[in-house]
Amino acid sequence: MTNPSDSLASLPFRSRLLFVLGYPGFAITSALVSSIGIYFYLPPAGAGLETQVSEEVFLGVLTAYGLARLIGGVVDSLADPFVGHFSDRSTSKLGRRRLFMIVGIVPMIVIPGLLFFPPGAPRSFDVFIFLTVVLAVYYIFFTVYVAPWFALIPEIARTEADRVSFSRLRAMIGGPIVMAYGVIWLAGIDVFKSAGFDATTAVQLVVVLSCALAFVMCLAPILALDESELDVVPSTMDMKEALGTTLSNRPFMIYLAAQIIFILGMSMTGPAVPYIVRIILGRDEGFAAMLSLAMLPGILIGFAFIHLLVNRVGPRNSVIFSIVVMGISMVPYGLLTPSVPDGPGDLINLIIIVGLTAIKGLAIAGFMILPTVILGQLIDLDEAMTGANRAAMYYGVQGLFTKWVYAASAAIMSYLLSAYGRSVEEPLGVLLIGPVAGGLCLFGAAGYLFYPEKEVREKAGVIDEPMSAR
Repeated sequence: MTNPSDSLASLPFRSRLLFVLGYPGFAITSALVSSIGIYFYLPPAGAGLETQVSEEVFLGVLTAYGLARLIGGVVDSLADPFVGHFSDRSTSKLGRRRLFMIVGIVPMIVIPGLLFFPPGAPRSFDVFIFLTVVLAVYYIFFTVYVAPWFALIPEIARTEADRVSFSRLRAMIGGPIVMAYGVIWLAGIDVFKSAGFDATTAVQLVVVLSCALAFVMCLAPILALDESELDVVPSTMDMKEALGTTLSNRPFMIYLAAQIIFILGMSMTGPAVPYIVRIILGRDEGFAAMLSLAMLPGILIGFAFIHLLVNRVGPRNSVIFSIVVMGISMVPYGLLTPSVPDGPGDLINLIIIVGLTAIKGLAIAGFMILPTVILGQLIDLDEAMTGANRAAMYYGVQGLFTKWVYAASAAIMSYLLSAYGRSVEEPLGVLLIGPVAGGLCLFGAAGYLFYPEKEVREKAGVIDEPMSAR
């Protein structure tokens, strides 16, 4: 393993800022596919949109939308280790990471926009095929851009303290943008509808503007870094050896199992917001946008104090705390009864939902920052054993095992909504999202208890230095 360098300290703040802008850029494309995608294809009652895919449940739990997401996720997950492996081996003059980001950026931005212009009649087989193919192609190019982007973090920030600092910058810049986008897309639909556009056109206009914004932000990291200044050793392993070495890393597989369960639950929390607001609170997308702001105080507190928590209990226990908070904040949604504005139970529902949303904000800093830090420990461990930096392979294998989980999460949520209802008359599908998502988060936190952080840090030679507030 190379000695920790001053890569982060020598990187100008402007370059760091431009690099982290990539995060909200590709997060917006992900939101187009997940949050806006399910809203468009399986809209809540009263949204003014026509359901685009069949709601028939087959094989016990799958809907057409869920199957399309699952197929897309599986195709994507198979691409991840290949992208990681070839990026790790690359010696391109453009940079072994930048080359892939340049190839991936345009398709990653354009393809999600196509989702909202489906051909054929609503609920037809043509729409299902279109949705499945477009999702699969999008996810492949998403990986081509995102896996190398993440692999650059442990190469830029060579110590654990620097990784916390760099990840905090990513979260503090990207987090508010992503959160604001969660408000803006809902409010934007409301604004365009108020301007006289029909609901479908309003969604499409929001999507096109979102793609343009995402492109600008995803271009920034490509322009920001000169990889020739980074002290890294390319991998010389072939694909079979690289994959086998990664999968035989026991602490990595423990971490991965915990992440899989957590992601399965956490991924439902964002797309659930417009359904909770419309069905439980009886309010529109504009209110859903405002509700997201309730997380802001908790997010700011989390970012301000996360380094103190890490100093005291370490990255592993800090991420466990964050996931537990998220899980606890989701479970009570299942106990609510739908209401209408100013009607019986409305004030209680408002207090509970706004309060739970605020509590969720406390957890966001932890799981936005710390899994990257823990994976950095594992990459350092691998570098100590192999002598090469294989960060992209670790992110690739993580993608292999987790990309289908995002799709499975969408499949579970679409099943709940289609099988148990997403209307005021049949609200059970919406009510069940909270307990299901929260329970999975809590199981994920339990899985993290088995991660041997002390052993990993010792073998990797991780320098034990306090995290600062910078």
